[in-house]
Amino acid sequence: MTFRQFALHNVRRSFGRYAAYFLSSTFAVTVFFMYAAFIFHPDVVNGTIRPSVRKGIFAAEVIVFLFSVFFIFYSTSSFLKLRKKDFGLLTLFGITRGQLNKLIMIENSIIALLSIITGMGFGALLTKIFFMMFSIILDLPSPLSYYIHWKAIVATAAVFLATFETITIMTLITIRSSQIIDLLISAKKPKKPPVYSILLSLLAVICLAIGYYLAYTSNIMQAGKRVLPILLLVIIGTYFLYTQASIGLLRYYKKRKRSYYRGTNLIAAAELTYKIKDNARILCIVTILTAVTFTSTGVLANLYFGKKAEAKARFPHAIALISKKEPEAFESKLQILKNTLRDEHIPFKSHQAAFIRAYNPKKPNDDVMQHLVLMRVTDYNRFADLAGQPHISLPANTAAYMHPTPDKGYEPIRGKQITLAAQHSDKTITVSLTKPIDQPVINSISSFIGYMLVVPDDVFATARHFAAKEAVQYYFGASYENWEKEASIIKKLNRSLKADDDVDFTNRFEFFYEMKKIFSLTLFIGFFVSVLFFLAADSILYFKLYNDLEQDSKQYAALSKLGLTWKEMKQIAAKQVAILFFIPFAVATVHAGFAFKMLQNMVSGSVVKTSVLVIIIFFVVQLGYYFLIRSLYTKKVEQVM
Repeated sequence: MTFRQFALHNVRRSFGRYAAYFLSSTFAVTVFFMYAAFIFHPDVVNGTIRPSVRKGIFAAEVIVFLFSVFFIFYSTSSFLKLRKKDFGLLTLFGITRGQLNKLIMIENSIIALLSIITGMGFGALLTKIFFMMFSIILDLPSPLSYYIHWKAIVATAAVFLATFETITIMTLITIRSSQIIDLLISAKKPKKPPVYSILLSLLAVICLAIGYYLAYTSNIMQAGKRVLPILLLVIIGTYFLYTQASIGLLRYYKKRKRSYYRGTNLIAAAELTYKIKDNARILCIVTILTAVTFTSTGVLANLYFGKKAEAKARFPHAIALISKKEPEAFESKLQILKNTLRDEHIPFKSHQAAFIRAYNPKKPNDDVMQHLVLMRVTDYNRFADLAGQPHISLPANTAAYMHPTPDKGYEPIRGKQITLAAQHSDKTITVSLTKPIDQPVINSISSFIGYMLVVPDDVFATARHFAAKEAVQYYFGASYENWEKEASIIKKLNRSLKADDDVDFTNRFEFFYEMKKIFSLTLFIGFFVSVLFFLAADSILYFKLYNDLEQDSKQYAALSKLGLTWKEMKQIAAKQVAILFFIPFAVATVHAGFAFKMLQNMVSGSVVKTSVLVIIIFFVVQLGYYFLIRSLYTKKVEQVM
């Protein structure tokens, strides 16, 4: 047997150890290859596809590569640690340091080549479907042709082969610094009884509580500043949750005699105390990876499937005209708009209202107070009917600030009272401020509209009486069915209602279409990256279980001598595997839940249904993976006993 044949035999004999590593690496290569095929596609290179799409794919390519580096480094280190005893025996039999390094390099190169070849093979098969889905998402007139540039093949092979080999060389340092005796007894070192600190356990609870509170109370104005502190607090809290608090909880569980001494719970809990302590870092990594997967997938899915609700919330009317001055120009364009809708046979409901441009004379240096707009409450309620929103009522001599968007966190108008004067007039009205209106009922995303105040009809009538003609502006809002499918009518209106200094035209469709382009592409790209993260998280658990298999088998053999049946030992194994698989899943779900609440505070529609659906889908996948790993684990234990 040659040296290469010996290395190949080792890989074939130990392939069970490499299975999850091989499959996850293959998936990473597949995703990287499909993205590379898109980046080097002639239509993309020649500019047929907009540059922002290519940049997005390239960014995803970088993320896949960076994560693959981390994953391969961790996996290689785990396998070398698992085989330390084998390396120790080979060293005793006379293998030199150079030969041992050569053996490791050959074995890892075989796995690397298999992963690269298999990954590119699957990538070549799936690229056609990948291009078709991309073409649909980007609304291309014709699908991208099936074409794989040689640069995509070379780039994928070179990047991953270099990554595998570089990481293998780096991890050889750990073997070089180990003595033979250390290699032989690495798996036999006695475990110290797990200890925990009450203070560090409290720190875990405090960090998580603060992180959750910051996420729960965040709004769109605060989110950017809070993301990093929340992430750091959650990571620190999760780490100490596993290393400290979990040990305390298990100690508390041991005091519950009725449950602790029931069946095989005593044995399972006793061993689990050591497993959680030994695997704390791994469980922390898996939890964070899983939480990132849930959060990223849930956020992208909510933004994509909630884009219609978001467009309706930000643009309550399908189309709207807003005048700045000169009512004659407004009426002229309004007639064009109505005629166009009728010519296209689009039935619509509409309402037209006059607004008054006002200011607060007592705060001349406050820019907000110099750009106020008054709307009467009757018009508000009629616009609310068009937008499908509830009516409001206002007490006498009051005013309510209406947010221009459903975003919360920005309150430009505060205080108990406000003095109002119409522009081009020196007469004033003083009204009390009531609770702000969070949801707008007009398309107020226009430079023509200032900070909107809804006032009672009599207050509006008083202001209108002394307001100059130049202080009055007009608004027309219309709603119709299937607005998201009426692209042609928006194109016609954009041509006939060209923006000028007097009249502004806004519509919901263009905002919806832009969101659709952005979030459909982002969801499509992010989905593959999220799946890669999830597979890696489960693979890390598989590695750890496989690394502990020899020691676990000895423990089960000892339990068998004490009189436990194989059925009882399978129950113990099933409980331990289930806890290691589903505790990180449960903690990650809680983390993601607060992230979804943070998202809910920033968008208009509900994120509950989509978020729950995402968690359920991943739970089903996790459940299937658990049954598979449990079956493999118990079979391996049975084989070595």
